[in-house]
Amino acid sequence: RLRCKSFYGQFQLEADEVVIAVGAKALNSMVHGSADLAAFSEFRRFANLRGTSVLATRLFLDRDVDVPYSANACWGFDDGVGMTMFDIKALHGVDAPAVEDTPGSVLEVDYYHASNLLVMTDDAIVEKVKRDLDKILGPSCSSATVVDAAIVRLPNAVNWYYPGSYQDMPDVKSDSLQNLHFVGDIVRSRHGSWSQEKAFVSGMEAANSILGRPLDHGVLPVGDDEAHVALGKKAVAAAQSLLGGGLRSRGPSLVDFLY
Repeated sequence: RLRCKSFYGQFQLEADEVVIAVGAKALNSMVHGSADLAAFSEFRRFANLRGTSVLATRLFLDRDVDVPYSANACWGFDDGVGMTMFDIKALHGVDAPAVEDTPGSVLEVDYYHASNLLVMTDDAIVEKVKRDLDKILGPSCSSATVVDAAIVRLPNAVNWYYPGSYQDMPDVKSDSLQNLHFVGDIVRSRHGSWSQEKAFVSGMEAANSILGRPLDHGVLPVGDDEAHVALGKKAVAAAQSLLGGGLRSRGPSLVDFLY
């Protein structure tokens, strides 16, 4: 039985199984808002989880610009802020509802760890995004004009993964409540997928758990690491063990060397 609160009042839901599909910030808030959940050590560790802010933008240009790759990771315009840039027409097709009848390129730029950008005005954000795109894409973009834009501010909405956060993440099946399961990319899984794929896989694992099947039933395994990736993992593990006095868990994270 679930006791719920909403803007419309309180109500109860009868359920045989409960699946929680929320992110790190929401899990944190649930624990802070429920003394019943905070009584369990499993849930108390969720209080360590946190989110990071994202600024999602989409610019509609008056002409097509040359975008070599449909999906791109970017860095360096703002200290501590990461970016992704997508060519929406290339990803979804020119006939997709989101881009049909648009005169030129539709480019999405998302900024992560971006709390300092959320406070900017819409006009300032559009100017910044266009300026960043001009530097990334060159003359073909700088000669284009923005004819429309969409801006979404998402404070603390995206899971923040940091060294040590894995130990505070939930498993698919709760240790405290036998009919409770967790899904999403915040869930601990040995599958090896990430982001949207991991959220999908964790959903299948939760369904399998509820039905009494092995967690990996019907789940395709991730392919083996490419040779250079496998070599890199071994090198990092060896360095952590060496610097940790023989215990990898005591060794530094790569992130420790970035700041």
